[in-house]
Amino acid sequence: MSAGRPIGYVAADVEGLAPGELVAVLAEAGYGAVDWTMEQWDPLAEGAEALGELVGLAHGAGLACPQLMVHQDYVTADAELWEERVARTEAAVDGAAAAGIPSIGIVTGPNRWVAGHEAVGGELSEASAWDLALAAIDRALARARGTGVRVCLEPCWGTLASDRYRAEYALARAGEELAVTVDPSHFVMSGDDVPALVRAWGGRLAHVHLKDAVGRPGQDGEDFWFLLPGEGTTDWAGLLGALDEVGYAGAMAVEFESFTLRDNVFGGRVDAGARHAKALVDGLLATREARP
Repeated sequence: MSAGRPIGYVAADVEGLAPGELVAVLAEAGYGAVDWTMEQWDPLAEGAEALGELVGLAHGAGLACPQLMVHQDYVTADAELWEERVARTEAAVDGAAAAGIPSIGIVTGPNRWVAGHEAVGGELSEASAWDLALAAIDRALARARGTGVRVCLEPCWGTLASDRYRAEYALARAGEELAVTVDPSHFVMSGDDVPALVRAWGGRLAHVHLKDAVGRPGQDGEDFWFLLPGEGTTDWAGLLGALDEVGYAGAMAVEFESFTLRDNVFGGRVDAGARHAKALVDGLLATREARP
């Protein structure tokens, strides 16, 4: 049942909070895991030993490390930049393997939330963009082969794999080795049935993000807004039920992107936001467990 899955926190947008401080905050708030990101460790600038230290820091506070979030943008016509991003992903696989992190999280790109992202459909066709993304994924999978590290594609707004249909194109092209991270907030905009896609993807599901949303396809902060679990239109009961049906027993990680709430209500404090998010998740799980 859902109550047995570790509840983690994605260490992104943590306002410069040092890893030790973040770990202490999460442990005090009752989290059981943390997903380290490129904010804490750059595979091309630091060795695997530095990532191992982050994992040791988390383990010392009783926190598991189920995923390393990489999220490089593979849709770029700049061949040198593309190679750098792919090399960073490959180095992340190596680091995760050495540190005992079982999965890395990737997206296809373009990362429309980052200034300077590549526009698709102009000089760079959508077909060419897919070729770049799939070639990068193939490289990551080849590097992960035999290491025990799963490469997890996250269907994400604005990217090539932004909905179920497009994500399944990537999954079919890459083959069974490519796993999936499901973040239900992105499917609010696409209108996909999240419980249905969880059932369809089954054993390829390797990680879950806990984030909500409201709105329509477009631009973050203009056409849609990311919210904390239970504050948007995600079918949480359906999602949790589907996870039970497919036997998913992995971690579920809060991804805090409710920045207006953090800035205006919590005074920019990561700890206050993390505690509030954990309380909301606990409420959702308690409601699910109380159902006959």
